Amino acid sequence: MTPEHRERWENEIREHTGRLNKPADLLRRAASPEDFIDSAVIGGVAVADILAGKIAEWQIPSDVTEAFHAQFPQHSSSFVAAVSRLADDPDKLMGLVSGVKGKLFELNYADWLNHGHLPEGWTAELAHHANNPGWDIAIHDAHGHVDSLLQLKATESLDYVRQAIVAHPDIDVVVPHELYDKLAGNHEVLGQILDSHETLAHVDGRVADAVGHAEFAGAATHFPIVGPAIVIGLTVGLNCRAYRQGKITVREAMRNVGERGFLAILASGAAWAASTLAGEPLVGLPTSVAIRLLGGQYFHNLRRRESLTGYVVAVRGSREQLERQLRRPMIDVVAQ
Repeated sequence: MTPEHRERWENEIREHTGRLNKPADLLRRAASPEDFIDSAVIGGVAVADILAGKIAEWQIPSDVTEAFHAQFPQHSSSFVAAVSRLADDPDKLMGLVSGVKGKLFELNYADWLNHGHLPEGWTAELAHHANNPGWDIAIHDAHGHVDSLLQLKATESLDYVRQAIVAHPDIDVVVPHELYDKLAGNHEVLGQILDSHETLAHVDGRVADAVGHAEFAGAATHFPIVGPAIVIGLTVGLNCRAYRQGKITVREAMRNVGERGFLAILASGAAWAASTLAGEPLVGLPTSVAIRLLGGQYFHNLRRRESLTGYVVAVRGSREQLERQLRRPMIDVVAQ
C-alpha cells in the first residue's frame, strides 16, 4: 500500500470512528413529525374534554354515587350513564334526583350519628331495602338490640312530615335543619321531630352539582375514541395521497395506518387508565405523549431490525455465491 493510500485509509478510520459504537445505536432515532402530530391530537382532545367540563363516574363525589347505587340497586349502569340517559326526560330525571337526594340525606345522618353522637357501643344502621316501609334508620344498643327506629324526610313541607307522623306515630321523623328551625314553636309535632343538623340546601346543592357535571360527561364516560378516530382518519388521508403520488406501496400505506392507529388507541387508553387511577384528568396528558413516543420508537426498532435482517441475508447470499464461484476452475470463471 502506497503512503498516499495508507494516509487516506487512516483518515477514513479516524473520521468514522465512534459513529457506531454498538448495535443499539442503529435503533436510536429522534421523534418524528408523525409522533408529535398524533400526540398533539390525542392530548388536544383530552384538554378539550377537560375544558368542556367532561368528567367520568370516578370524578363524581363518592357519597353521591353511593347514594345512587343504594337507592337504585337495580340500575347496573353508572350514575353518569343514568343521568345522561334521562337527560331528555325531565320528569324521570327529577325522580332520580329526588331518590338520590333522599338517600344521601339518610347516609349523611347515619354517618353523623356513628361519629360521636350515640352512646358508646351504639350504632345507626340504614334499612337494607331502598324503600323500606315505615323507617329508614335503626338504632342498635351495645348488645345489638334495636333501641329505636327513625324515618328521614329530606323536605321543607310540613304537611309531608305530618303525614309521616300520622302513618307511623311511634317513629320519630328526622328533618332538615331549616324545617326544624321553623317548627321550633310548633309543639304539636315538635315532640316527634329530630334535627338532622344538615341543611336541605347543602344536600340539594351537592346532588345538583353532581347531576350537572354528569350531563356534560358525554364520551368521557367510555373508553376514549375521539382522538384515535381523528388520528386514523388523518393517517388514511395522508397515506392515500402518498400512494397516488407513487411514494409508497399499498402494503406500506396499510402498515402505516395500522401502526399509527394502534399507537393512538394505546396512548388514549393509557391516558384514560392513568387518569382513572390517579383521579386527576391532567395526569393523562403526559402519559399519552410518553406512550405514543415509546410506541413510535418500538415500531421504528422493528422496521430497522427487519431491514438489518434483510441486509444480512443479502450479504450472506452474496458471500455464498462468491465462495461457489471461487471453488470453480479459473478457466470457467473467465469463460463466463
